[in-house]
Amino acid sequence: MELILLLFLIILGILVGAFGTLIGVGGGFIIVPLLILIYNFEPKIAVGTSLMIVFLNSFSGSLAYIKQKRVDFKVGLLFALLTIPGALLGAYIVNYIKSNLFKAIFSLILILLSLQLIIKPLGKKFFNLKINGTHHRRIVNGEGNIYEYSLSLTKGLLISFCVGFVSSIFGVGGGIIHVPAMILLLGFPTHIATATSHFILIFTSITGVLTHASLNNVKLNFAIPIGFGVIIGAQIGAFLSKKIKGRFIEKILGLTLLMLAIRLMLEAF
Repeated sequence: MELILLLFLIILGILVGAFGTLIGVGGGFIIVPLLILIYNFEPKIAVGTSLMIVFLNSFSGSLAYIKQKRVDFKVGLLFALLTIPGALLGAYIVNYIKSNLFKAIFSLILILLSLQLIIKPLGKKFFNLKINGTHHRRIVNGEGNIYEYSLSLTKGLLISFCVGFVSSIFGVGGGIIHVPAMILLLGFPTHIATATSHFILIFTSITGVLTHASLNNVKLNFAIPIGFGVIIGAQIGAFLSKKIKGRFIEKILGLTLLMLAIRLMLEAF
């Protein structure tokens, strides 16, 4: 591999790792299109290689967030358990649904969520599906900040199952859907949602990595340099997250959701 290409892939990994960790996602929605459009990867190879990178990103970022004491382990593990069967179901029935119609409908939902995150034009009443549940949580981070919130575990587990299902159908990482759902529908504080989502990604991405590796769908000559970059970038993203207000992170996440929604809409038509 040429030195220039190697350096480019490492820098790409650093940027993806920093950005993904900041907003609690793995970055697969960025890596997959790049590998397909620029390097002419087959979709399955792009997805398999991307999942390896997402795993390294989520693992590195989670270590940083665990050190900052911002991960809700109990809820994260429960949610992770439900995303996996949802992803398996999505993979099984993906060939039996009208993909374009589903993408169009889902992209409209993402647009509403993104607008709510960016400018909150619909007000709390519209998205007041995040009715406080009976499961009370109290997280004290490494700096002594206290986060208290209540959620419905039943609703959270159902959402996690749906996240796994949808992410499997569209080939996007669960974090890009999980984080806004945790913030808007379950009432998680932004900083806890991003950290816990990253922790969940460890379990969901390793499942996909093992599957794709067994099918030889992972290109290590790309996964290793980008993965090296994301390990560094994830630490940067976690550090930046401490310095940035939750509201600003929500706006960045909203813009990212909007871009994903536009991509899905274009694919649908």
